[in-house]
Amino acid sequence: MFEIMNKEKNIIVGPKQKSIKDFYIQIQNDYPQLLRKNVIIDLSEMLIGGVSEILLFLNTAKAHIAKGTSFVIIAHGINIDELPDELVVAPTMIEALDIIEMDEIGRDLGF
Repeated sequence: MFEIMNKEKNIIVGPKQKSIKDFYIQIQNDYPQLLRKNVIIDLSEMLIGGVSEILLFLNTAKAHIAKGTSFVIIAHGINIDELPDELVVAPTMIEALDIIEMDEIGRDLGF
């Protein structure tokens, strides 16, 4: 795993590994330090085999939602209609950051 950006409320991470499964395992190992922040998983440089690879992150996304933080995956070529609502996928970094900003506003307003 490599860290792209670590700010007060957000952390952006991406894979060093060649496979999403190996990256997922690394995320699970490092998860306690990620839980307190909004997380963006940047898979934009990865060749994604399908929705099943993105589904690996479902439990992690659910844990973030339960703790009141956001979890967004950046990926291309994924049909978001095939994903559960807990998995938020954005095509670009800007959109991922916008999603987190909207989530933060919603939490501040009590939604």
